[in-house]
Amino acid sequence: MGRIRSEGSPAAALARRLLGFSTLPFLASALPLIALPVVARAASTDDWAAMNVGLSVGAFASAIGLVGWNILGTPLVAMAQSDIERRRLYARSFYIRIVVVVIASAVSAVVAIAISPSGTWAVASSFATASALNGISLSWYAVGVAAPRLVLLYEVLPRTIATAGALGIVLLTGDVVYYGLLLCLSVLIGTAAFHVTLHGRLLPGWPGLRVLRDDVTDMRHAWGTESVGSLYANAPVPLAGIVAAPAAAAVFASNDKIYRYGILGVGAAGNALQGWVLEARDHHRRRRNVVALLLMAVIAIIGWLVLAVFGPTLSGWMFGADKQGDPLAFHYFAIAFIGVTMSTPLIRNILIPARKERQVFVFTLIAALAGVLAMALLGASFGIVGVAAGFAISEVATLLACVYLTLRTGLAHHETSTGSSEEQ
Repeated sequence: MGRIRSEGSPAAALARRLLGFSTLPFLASALPLIALPVVARAASTDDWAAMNVGLSVGAFASAIGLVGWNILGTPLVAMAQSDIERRRLYARSFYIRIVVVVIASAVSAVVAIAISPSGTWAVASSFATASALNGISLSWYAVGVAAPRLVLLYEVLPRTIATAGALGIVLLTGDVVYYGLLLCLSVLIGTAAFHVTLHGRLLPGWPGLRVLRDDVTDMRHAWGTESVGSLYANAPVPLAGIVAAPAAAAVFASNDKIYRYGILGVGAAGNALQGWVLEARDHHRRRRNVVALLLMAVIAIIGWLVLAVFGPTLSGWMFGADKQGDPLAFHYFAIAFIGVTMSTPLIRNILIPARKERQVFVFTLIAALAGVLAMALLGASFGIVGVAAGFAISEVATLLACVYLTLRTGLAHHETSTGSSEEQ
């Protein structure tokens, strides 16, 4: 499955990246959120809170399940010299990830049940599992091989079918648990179909235990970065479920969901810009890095405006007046949005390709510990607004650390050996 090279002017190439390599991965992630306005009106307040707790806990589990391939795997695939090498990289990633995903899915279901309102165990566990299964996503590979059609066929299409079927069932029965179950099934079917297409079999060829062990060692800092970053990124809703009453937690879930809509756009734009930047060298890379930062700054401004100004109205319109998000919490989410938007191109396009993943892991860990502590302490004192404020603190701290490390690395840095991390 060969790579698609950009043709034409740099502006045209960038436009194609943004339209192709960002839109389809965005749709794959956004489809469950598109259905949420319907589901929110069918769900009780407790079920709405449980569903969002499950999605947040599962999202953290999926980051663990990716084992760093979502961060370091894309540049490794992008810089591979042959289709055979790229397929082997995917096979190696799958066998590492599937073991972790199975364990993480089970644990996330138990955790979601424990912190959700009583009587909602089925909803909490099904959505936690559905979210955790995203650890076997192929989006990172599709970005690396410049083939957005893979996401269309094996992620967007199965989830579209599952979402359409689930909406009909939820409207008929009023039970949202079927949505979570169908999302789980869509991930498994899409992954199996992709394997048959790429490898001609349900499971890729076994790469060998020694290779997998070496990969885990090489991925450890990228794995830690993704896992720790996801911990504080997905901590607000579960923490709100602990420190606040179910009704307040349901309100906060609406804050978080509007924020997640925006974050999907950030991730999609980050995917599109990553390949475009990394294919350049020297001063061309520097120029593309500057363009990427400017584009992400525009997204940051738009996101801040939507969240801080229009967030309450949007959440009430989408999820119902009884589930409208808190206005002050939206202001803190807007600050967090700026932080994560501007740190994304620094990490993906500069620091990780320069094999600075160990340093990124260290400052991400520090920011995560400070952020979770701030969310817990401020949440205990000020409720859901305090949780949102603590979340903003963690994302701003991460951005400041990224800026510092980027200034030391430079905008035109070439990637180092992809076999193992440098000792830095």
